[in-house]
Amino acid sequence: MPATLSPEELLYTIKELEEKNRQLVQKNEKLAEERDCCRLLIDSASDLIHSVTPEGAFLYTNQAWRDTLGYTEEDIRHLSLMDIVDKNCKGKCTQIFNCLMKGEKIDRNTTTLIARNGDSIIVEGRCSTHFENGRPLFMTAIFRNMSDQTRNELALLQSEKRYKDLFENSSDLIQIVHPNGNFLYVNRAWRETFGYKEEEIATLSIFDLIADDCQDHCQNTFQQVINDPKLHYIDTVFTTKDGRQVFIEGNAICNFENGKPLFTQCIFRDVTEKKKMIEELIKAQKLESLGVLAGGIAHDFNNLLTAILGNISLAKMHTNPQDAIADYLYKTEKASIRAQGLTKQLLTFSKGGAPIKKVTTITELIKDSTSFVLRGSKVKCEYHLDQDLWAVEADEGQLSQVAQNLVINARQAMPDGGTITIRATNKTLTRDEFPSLPPGNYIEILFQDHGTGIPQEHLSRIFDPYFSSKSTGTGLGLAISYSIIKNHGGLITVSSEPGQDTIFSILLPAIQGHVPQPQRQDDLHKIDSRKILIMDDDQTVREIAASMLTFIGCSVEEAEDGKKAIDLYNKARQDGAPFDIVIMDLTIPGGMGGKEAIAALLAVDPKAKVIVSSGYANDPIMANHKLYGFCGVLPKPFKMDDLNRVLASVIE
Repeated sequence: MPATLSPEELLYTIKELEEKNRQLVQKNEKLAEERDCCRLLIDSASDLIHSVTPEGAFLYTNQAWRDTLGYTEEDIRHLSLMDIVDKNCKGKCTQIFNCLMKGEKIDRNTTTLIARNGDSIIVEGRCSTHFENGRPLFMTAIFRNMSDQTRNELALLQSEKRYKDLFENSSDLIQIVHPNGNFLYVNRAWRETFGYKEEEIATLSIFDLIADDCQDHCQNTFQQVINDPKLHYIDTVFTTKDGRQVFIEGNAICNFENGKPLFTQCIFRDVTEKKKMIEELIKAQKLESLGVLAGGIAHDFNNLLTAILGNISLAKMHTNPQDAIADYLYKTEKASIRAQGLTKQLLTFSKGGAPIKKVTTITELIKDSTSFVLRGSKVKCEYHLDQDLWAVEADEGQLSQVAQNLVINARQAMPDGGTITIRATNKTLTRDEFPSLPPGNYIEILFQDHGTGIPQEHLSRIFDPYFSSKSTGTGLGLAISYSIIKNHGGLITVSSEPGQDTIFSILLPAIQGHVPQPQRQDDLHKIDSRKILIMDDDQTVREIAASMLTFIGCSVEEAEDGKKAIDLYNKARQDGAPFDIVIMDLTIPGGMGGKEAIAALLAVDPKAKVIVSSGYANDPIMANHKLYGFCGVLPKPFKMDDLNRVLASVIE
């Protein structure tokens, strides 16, 4: 028992207790004030802060936490942390809880919480556990809402993927190049075009691909691109991994940072086929222009040859075959016929010219044509022609001319002799295999020599009219061949290198059907006295034709154009002495020609017998004269026996 205190001591003790109580109250008030201040500070934080028991029950959440997730303090009393964790994150959160219970700190934890309205909130932050006497009291977590940032990053990744997919799936050739020329990126179309794998790109420079003859130009262009931020047009030639040349065109632009070039972006198109088609179009336009001139020359020349051959024919009729002059006439006639062959070559270029086609096979035609031009030379032909070659619809004379031109070229390429190999096979073209040809069945004919070859700079001009690398060449042989094959709906190409083989390839449309056999010509009948009307704008042609007809016993009247011919024809019918046969020139400059005249003539006399004649021997009307109402066809120039034969056929 303590000793009894005196009143003074008791009073002092009471005062001392009151002071301590006052200090304790002040301390509690200060602690409460600090606690409120901390709570206010925590509630004012933008981070999401919570504390939970080791079982996961919430002890505290700050205002930002509640605002972000939408839960009220009343909701929180009935929730645990695992109740609001996304189902895909529960396993991860359980592992983190176990680590925290062992005293580990989690400096960076990313998880997804489910808000009261069902939204997914992605948070990232730090977690730690508070212990007392070695036992966990509670766990705290400070998170930051990463949803917007994550969505932005995801959107950025998706956008990057979309653009990468766009680039990868583009048919254009896309490349990104470092200022030193090394490739940083190329798309799939680029890799497929040039034949490189993705892992090979890092070791390549743009200058590894540029064709040798374009190096200087491209070096200058590349320097312009990396020094000037504007868009630049590019037109050059790249070389593929296997050595092929690819023509490309497109745009390039350089990206800069602080005035320094970072990289160039280029979008190209493979225009190799486009270039070829343009070249084909230019060739066709050249041929068409030449055709207008050539057609007019050939027409007038054939009129002159008609007079020459006609007069020779008449002269021969009045000459003893044993006389010396008969030999001169024979040689003159032979030279004139050779001149006639020249006009046929010119007519190949004619805009209105069309081959006179028939269904045939090419086997014998090729052998006959090529063996003829090799007679007496040191060059021979080897033939590898398939037994079952399909038929073609073609002008045999024109195809023979093509074969002869190619063999002559091959012979000249082998001055010391050699072998020309000619192959012919059936070939079925698929779509886009040759852009200028539709898919279907074709005959492929290859002419291969082992001569000097053709320089690369000449290949693009080899089919141009009047282009020749030979001092004695006319430059017409291959141009004519090109035009003939084009008019047959086919394609002729060439591949060659100096010192190596040259191969000309011809593709001709094939047809299915029976190939008619040539029929035996019956003997010509004698022409009785007939009344003939000649319509031609050329007086010389009219005169020689009249002389030839008079010689075989016919009576003749002449007309210079279709209108005059129709007037004479109608008058003769009215007089009771009609014409038996009319010979009409197809083309009358400035007047009515044969096509218009026969329509008017048949309108008044459907039984009229009319023969069409023209210096345009390859005109479509000449090839299909019966479709226009004509009974016969007489190409200029013609001789006496040609005239006799066509008259006999019409009379029969």
